[in-house]
Amino acid sequence: MAHVRWWMPGVRHYEVVQKCAGDQMLMRPDPDCVIRIALALAAVSKRYARIRILAFCFVSNHFHLILGIDCDEDALDISDFMKDLDQDIAESINALRDRDGHFVKGRPKITPILDEDHLAERMAYTHTQPVHHHLVERVEEWPGLSSFRAVCEGSGRVVVHHLDEAAWREAGAEQSELAAHTKTVTIPIAMPASWESMSPRAVREARRAHEERVRARERVAALERRASGKHRRLPKPSHYTRVDPFSRPSEETRAQAKAKGAKPWAYGTAEAVQAYCEAYDAMLASYRVASARFRATGKLCAFPEGTRPPWIARAPVS
Repeated sequence: MAHVRWWMPGVRHYEVVQKCAGDQMLMRPDPDCVIRIALALAAVSKRYARIRILAFCFVSNHFHLILGIDCDEDALDISDFMKDLDQDIAESINALRDRDGHFVKGRPKITPILDEDHLAERMAYTHTQPVHHHLVERVEEWPGLSSFRAVCEGSGRVVVHHLDEAAWREAGAEQSELAAHTKTVTIPIAMPASWESMSPRAVREARRAHEERVRARERVAALERRASGKHRRLPKPSHYTRVDPFSRPSEETRAQAKAKGAKPWAYGTAEAVQAYCEAYDAMLASYRVASARFRATGKLCAFPEGTRPPWIARAPVS
């Protein structure tokens, strides 16, 4: 039986990682690609308003999201959110790259975050992806889509501006008309639930603490580069907007990523992760019993809370 997706009751935050097919640089952060991803993310976030986006970062061959929910019932929508996001990005970027076929590398990795400390750590990890992979020295230098500044500044949104070039040219392509044909895309960024009960001063302190965690990761990455003797001079950020979108990371980079091993089943204390794994095993045993009963009888039966029977088709989203 394939891995059963389980939304454990009481879990409110999840990390999502999705990779491009073949680890290709299909999401190279050129302006056209950035706006297409922004349009897709904005549209899907509007479609699933109950899914809260806390943080995101898109690098050339994968992306990270931190998502939050307010109640157990909303967790099941995360799967639908990701299916729609993958599909919208795939259709748009495939058209941009003049390619066909699968865009993403299977199902996204969705990992529950069990406590506030690990939520803070995973948000910092998300925002430092370009630094973690030694692409840039500071997260602001990355030309791709990121919510770092929105989280630190408390704007509540990421705004991307783009020119509707077709309409501009149809209107005569006058320089004076550029502003009239420039549109904005807005992606809402929510606060962690624990911040909502804080005073304004405490929220500002939480935002500063997030920025400091990111800066600490930048310093660690700089030390790693110096210690290895490699990447002493990183390419200019504009370099990444021109890379071959069908290229892949080097064999050495892929080997290093593989050597890190599989991601954990959950992020939390050792005791909390152990409890999660034990609860998952118990859920899986019940799921298998329910699945076998359905296949044998063809009759609807109860599946464990937080799961979807594999035979139920997703209802269309209005």
